[in-house]
Amino acid sequence: MVSKVWRVRFAPSSKNQPLPADSSAGKTPSIASPHPEIPALRRQAKSKAACQECKLRRVKCDERYPVCGHCERRGAVCKPAPPKSIWKLEMPLLIQQAFTKDDGTSYSMLLQYYFERVCHIMVLDPEHSHNPLSLPLLHLFNQSSALLHVVQSIAAAHKNGFRHSDNLTECLVERKHALVYMQQELFQARKHPVATFLAIFLLGISSPWIEESMGLEHLIGARDVIDLLLNDPAIHPSDPTMQLIIGLYIWWEMASSFSLNHTRQRPLDAGVIYEAVQANQQQYHPLAGYSLGLFHIVANLNHYCRRIVDGEVHDHRVEASLEEQLLSWIPNQENELSFLLSDAYRQHGLIQLHRICGPSEGQSEQENEDLIQQRAAEAMNSLLQIPLTSSYLNFQPIPLLSAASEIPADNPKQRQEVRSRFKALYSLNNLPVMLDAIDLLEEIWELRPLGITTPWLVIVHERGQMFPLA
Repeated sequence: MVSKVWRVRFAPSSKNQPLPADSSAGKTPSIASPHPEIPALRRQAKSKAACQECKLRRVKCDERYPVCGHCERRGAVCKPAPPKSIWKLEMPLLIQQAFTKDDGTSYSMLLQYYFERVCHIMVLDPEHSHNPLSLPLLHLFNQSSALLHVVQSIAAAHKNGFRHSDNLTECLVERKHALVYMQQELFQARKHPVATFLAIFLLGISSPWIEESMGLEHLIGARDVIDLLLNDPAIHPSDPTMQLIIGLYIWWEMASSFSLNHTRQRPLDAGVIYEAVQANQQQYHPLAGYSLGLFHIVANLNHYCRRIVDGEVHDHRVEASLEEQLLSWIPNQENELSFLLSDAYRQHGLIQLHRICGPSEGQSEQENEDLIQQRAAEAMNSLLQIPLTSSYLNFQPIPLLSAASEIPADNPKQRQEVRSRFKALYSLNNLPVMLDAIDLLEEIWELRPLGITTPWLVIVHERGQMFPLA
């Protein structure tokens, strides 16, 4: 009867649990056993989606991605579990069904890791059904062994913390295989253009993450493949295949071509490459969004600024033309986040133009400085409107570093927001350079009161550093 009186339904507490209904229920507990047996409490299952920091501190994690509320409040670097995916259970079966290579290559768990943890960090909308760096790759692996091995190398590197890890053997072995196959497949670029180009692209952009190399030889090789394809009368620049390839290449040029010596740069504003950009700039692209035209302008600006840094004479007509192109470019306003990101890249280009090339003709140094501060404030306003939980965050580092470099010392709140944003970027993509960017910013902020206004692109170039923010 006692057990029925004290039975409760809402709290599994030891104080209110009924006594076990067995043969010993009516016995008086022995004096030698002051604590009668009580059924073991049912522990609440631990969340598998909690971040590493919350697990270590044994606190409840709200599992927000990519930065949980607890880490955000503490200013800690959050290392989250991968976002939940409806494909997670089906992934091994999908890979095995599509994986029909006849060269003895077997399905690797690295592929599953890549599709679950890595492919989403390289596109604007990872949930989009046409993400070319996700499941569509499965069918391309049968056309390019180089592509298969470079994907597995990126997965292995991501799993072990990229170049800051001492355990990259698996990654480097995969890259060796990729390079061997690539040498063979380059002769068949026309046969499988997308697979071949994607293998070159992924090798190139991942080189600074892994090999302490900017991978610019791959950028040059990619241009050779594009010129080969565009000079083929049977291929039209607006074909979906070429639209994908052109967008990837222009985005890559925009993100890294400043690091390429100007004597090795190939012109982007003439010939078949220019015609291809014009034919595709109104179409949505997984990496460029609707900003292909803008990225083409910024890439041209990078080429010109690198020539100035290398000692060539200023051409004020070119500088005026680049500024006019940036100011007159009209962003697509259908997607608010895309619009904000595009505006930030526009301001990034204008900041670099005025920082590296100096005042325009008839403009004073102070007017130039005021204009840079205005551009930086507008860029920061756009970037901070993009939520940390948005996939568009992944494409912020370049304009964020340019704009944040100009934040004055009397705005410590915004500087802290930038630190938090770069930490969130590291949580999202696992690239150590995102934390390096915070250190670089701290150094730049110390130099600004001394009158040293060297832009970050020039600083890392003069030091010979690799700063792969994209």
